Amino acid sequence: MKPHPRLFISPAELKRLKTQIRTGPGRKIADALRHKVGILGKEIATAGLADDILNFDRGNRYVWALPDFAFIARLDDNTDALAAATRVLQAMARNDRTGKSKGRMQFGYSGKQYLFGGYDLICEWLDPADRQDLNAWLVQHAIRIPFDNLHATFLRCAGQNIPMNGVLTALLGVLALEGDPGIPDLSRERDELVRLFEGSLYSAIGPNGYPNEDIGYGTMMVGVQAFAAEALQRAGLFDAYRQCPRFAKFGRAMLHFVQPWGEHLSNTGDHGDDFGVRQFILGRLGRRDPALLWLLRTLSYPTQLPAKQHMWPEVPLAKGEQVPCSAFSLLILDALNKKPAWPKGTTQFVDRARDIVSFRSGWDRDATFVVFDGALRPTSAQGHAHDSCGHFSLSALGEYFAIDTGRYNIEQDQHNVVLVDGKSGQSTDGNWRMSWYHGRLTDYRPDPFCDTAMVDSSQMSNCYWAYRTLGLVKGAHPYVWTVEDINFANDYREFWWQLHTSPGNTIEITGNHATIRGRRHGNLLDVHFALPDPKTYPKPHTLSLMQHIQRSGSFRYVSDEEVKQRREQFGERAYEMVHGPVFERPRLVAKVGGYNGKFISVMLPRRKGAKPAIVKQLPTLENALAVSITFGDVEDTLI
Repeated sequence: MKPHPRLFISPAELKRLKTQIRTGPGRKIADALRHKVGILGKEIATAGLADDILNFDRGNRYVWALPDFAFIARLDDNTDALAAATRVLQAMARNDRTGKSKGRMQFGYSGKQYLFGGYDLICEWLDPADRQDLNAWLVQHAIRIPFDNLHATFLRCAGQNIPMNGVLTALLGVLALEGDPGIPDLSRERDELVRLFEGSLYSAIGPNGYPNEDIGYGTMMVGVQAFAAEALQRAGLFDAYRQCPRFAKFGRAMLHFVQPWGEHLSNTGDHGDDFGVRQFILGRLGRRDPALLWLLRTLSYPTQLPAKQHMWPEVPLAKGEQVPCSAFSLLILDALNKKPAWPKGTTQFVDRARDIVSFRSGWDRDATFVVFDGALRPTSAQGHAHDSCGHFSLSALGEYFAIDTGRYNIEQDQHNVVLVDGKSGQSTDGNWRMSWYHGRLTDYRPDPFCDTAMVDSSQMSNCYWAYRTLGLVKGAHPYVWTVEDINFANDYREFWWQLHTSPGNTIEITGNHATIRGRRHGNLLDVHFALPDPKTYPKPHTLSLMQHIQRSGSFRYVSDEEVKQRREQFGERAYEMVHGPVFERPRLVAKVGGYNGKFISVMLPRRKGAKPAIVKQLPTLENALAVSITFGDVEDTLI
């Protein structure tokens, strides 16, 4: 029988780790873990675990911390930590004999991978009778029930987080229990679970490494997949980094979605910009790519959910550098002791499984950075789709100028797209559910001077056609433009061009253009428009601008009380909602009346105190649009 621990660390490695935590990052992480374990341990010692362990928030908090308790128990010979971990394990088995836990604590939903990371370290310290009882329950409810429920249909939904969690939990359970006394033969389950895990890698991650469930859900699941990848590689069963190229590309993909100044990813879907479970995936990939070590350390999570910071506290390593307060951070000390490197290289990115694009003017902190969403999702990763085809997020000069509003904001009126008559093309009727409609990226052209991409959102917009082209002009004065081409039903309509900006930013409208002032540094974004020639159509196009506070679209799902509580949690730091979900934010709307929604927008970042560029519409042939943009001695012509 192979001795424990074995999933993520061996007895010899554990012995070395006791020395490594005396200095440097190891000491900082271990001290933070001791503090975390002390707080949660007191809760567990007095909790009524029969109820609390099955509560979604409290139960997950305890289960997710099992590896923390177990590591501190082993590294410090800490009997209190061992007692807390043992009590949680016993409660799970004794209070859930049917496997039908209250709320969402059932296996196959969330967080049970952490159970085995803790169990593997302390199982040999358990009372033999308790261990036998626990093992029987784990085999049944953590391995065989999820396996029986999932293996026949898993591959048709292998990119979705709930089925993936079930497979990953069962797989880690097999690796942790197989061969122990009293454990039945699990070789059939093990071999099939490895196959399903490989299928999940190809379904959850696009060909260039972007997660199909986006930032938040997708990044979390790739991080959790890395737990299984680590354990399988150590067991000699499967090397995900070698055998699945898209898994190995994930880290580089994430570099293309980090804000120019670091700290956070750009929000892209039905969650927030968080990436709490990043240690293994970025630590392992960072062995060969020091820029991923920078990404590992620059990202920070705790600002998103003030009421739940205890779930993902960060350990400061240096100014502007941190890692998750998790036992798994101790397992990447080799990476944390290496010197990170600032990103460089290609500034354009596309993943065609998700049809998502990112462009940036450079890798400097003040770069202009835009994410452009084609809103395609493979059928194996449905569940968190938004009506976001054509949406763009824009950061520049250290400011969040145009944002993705994240979870509970599904419809078009929650995204930076064009509405017809101020309404979403398709409606969720105020509910929170996935989008049922598709978008496509139809063109992608990186270029040394001007990157461009084009999407078709006709189905989401419920139009005869609805196309948007976006470009990023680089060079000394980077800026972004869009060209709209929309026909609702061959008649006159009002087309609403939207820009949702970060809470804390302000919008000033002057005639037919607007200026957004960022709260982070006070830098600015000037927004201008160009319409078709008045003689082109029987009735001339019109333009008017407005601004207001836009609120969440899932009003039937997210109660007014929840919104109020979230507002109170953030208080004067309401701007931190930018990390998602964003229930309230300023919205700029340009209302263009016309027979067709055909017009240009130009978005020009500038530093506070700098003179704005001069934008003039130019005469053109019929069915064309053109503007000149003058920056001092430099003039661009956009046709």
